[in-house]
Amino acid sequence: MLTYLAALALGIIGVYKLRDGLMLIQNYNDEKEAALRRSQIEVSTPNTNIITKNSEQCKTFKQAV
Repeated sequence: MLTYLAALALGIIGVYKLRDGLMLIQNYNDEKEAALRRSQIEVSTPNTNIITKNSEQCKTFKQAV
C-alpha cells in the first residue's frame, strides 16, 4: 500500500514538474511572438502626423524672441 502511495506522489510531482517546464516554454514562445508583433506594428504604422509638411500656400509662424 505504501508503494502505491509513493508511486502516486511521485507521479503527481512529475506531472507538476512537466507542467512547469511546459509553461516556461510557452511563456518564452509568447514573449517571442509578442516581440515579433510589436516589431511588425512599428514597421507597418504609417506616419500619424496630420500635416506632414508645409505647403507653399501656408503662412509660416515665426518664434517670438
